[in-house]
Amino acid sequence: MNKFDISNYVVQSNDLITSDWKMDRTTLKLFEIAVAAIDTSKENPSTEVILKKDDIFHMFNAEGSDKYVRFERHVKKLLKQVVDLKLPNERVGALIPVTYVSWGKKETDQRVVIRFNELIMPQLVELKSRFTKYSISNLINLTSKYAIVIYKLAKMEYWKGSECTYSIKALREITDTVNLYSRFDNFEKKVLVQAMDEINNGHTDIVMSYEKIKEGRRVVAIRFHTRDRLSYSDTDYDNPKPIKGLTDEDVTMSFDDTNWEV
Repeated sequence: MNKFDISNYVVQSNDLITSDWKMDRTTLKLFEIAVAAIDTSKENPSTEVILKKDDIFHMFNAEGSDKYVRFERHVKKLLKQVVDLKLPNERVGALIPVTYVSWGKKETDQRVVIRFNELIMPQLVELKSRFTKYSISNLINLTSKYAIVIYKLAKMEYWKGSECTYSIKALREITDTVNLYSRFDNFEKKVLVQAMDEINNGHTDIVMSYEKIKEGRRVVAIRFHTRDRLSYSDTDYDNPKPIKGLTDEDVTMSFDDTNWEV
């Protein structure tokens, strides 16, 4: 069985990243933590991973005596999640990603065992050019589901270039907001603006911005712009802030997802 480490990388197929994520923000982040524990160095990784309760609490900045109650509530929700998948030939599929979870009732029992559906394993672990890789530590300060989803989209497209465009229809499907925020100004405020704020100010490894693509007066698509973060204080896409005294190249080469000291 595999174990979680905060420096572990998450590897997911682009097809899975652009699927319809109906998980709430807490369950989605918990799922990402579990994925990060998969040992992708093995030819046939185990479907079971082991997490520690304290690592999970750290990822959620969870404190207080009720954190164990909240932990049990959210870990059980993993078993109720369904992910819609886009399949070839205009077919769609749906599956439950996690089929089994166990944990200890005692505080001293740290082991949390999560077993993935074997049908989803190939999409989580196969390292091919069309797959995306990112450090789980980048998700610690992302508190909204939309920030997590858009961050993953950006990392997927970032390997192809510094910008990508998604139709509003596609973004609504990916963020599970087809029936939410019907007015674009509400969608922009609740999804796009919030996601940009969290990604840019949440100590991730990238900085983003977006522009609206219109047909007449109607917004039909969003073009995202992405670049590497140059320093801890670099939070504005249009105004890069490298650490004083170092070149952009020096900072980029020294940057580490889990260590903000250069």
